[in-house]
This record gives sequence, C-alpha cells and structure tokens, in this order.
Amino acid sequence: MTGTIILRADFKKLASFANKTLDLTFNTSELSPESAGTLLQFLHMAGVVAFKVGDVDFTEEEIRDLPEVKAEFANQKSPSQRLHNVLFVYFEQKGGQPENFEIWRVAEMERIIETYKSKLEPE
Repeated sequence: MTGTIILRADFKKLASFANKTLDLTFNTSELSPESAGTLLQFLHMAGVVAFKVGDVDFTEEEIRDLPEVKAEFANQKSPSQRLHNVLFVYFEQKGGQPENFEIWRVAEMERIIETYKSKLEPE
C-alpha cells in the first residue's frame, strides 16, 4: 500500500529510547472518517513524516520531493517492526503480560546486543 496524508497537527511529545530511536507524538483536531480510515490503513507501516511549522500548507513541489520509503518485505513491515512483533508473540507465549512487555523487550534487546558484542574481535 502506498499513499500520502497531510494533516494539521500539534507536535506534543518526544521520548528517546536506549537504542537511540525516538517516539514522536502528534495531536490532531477531529479527523474526517476518510482521514481516520487512511491513518488506520497506515498503522504499523514504515513511511516518512514531514512536519512544517505554522499554518502554511506544503507546496506541490515539496510534496513531490518527499522521499519514497520502500519496505523490505511484502507485508510492508520494517525489520525492526517484524522483530518487535516476534518478540511480543514470544513474550506472550512464555506467559508474559502485555503491560510488562516494554520492560522485558528492553532487557531482551540488551541481552541480544551483549551476545553479539561478545562475539566481536578485539580492537
């Protein structure tokens, strides 16, 4: 699936994680059913976010110049999304509760990182 949606939004929150990724939170005013439906179709997909401060709309040229993101897999999930989903299913199958997943995931990612670091050749 490909597509573009342009919405007015307020940039409300930024959270950083140990793996150097960021969690961005935007708030919108009430959306039309069409816009809400489009956003739901884009859930869990990789894409490009362009944020322009102020009340000035993007020009046609600016929209055309946005980079296209190509997913590596047919289901349109990035490798990190796929890993996140697999870890979540594994966690649940081992009896974990969803509300504890993020704490477990961070610890598990650190364990994986340390496993690979231990296999590196000394510098």
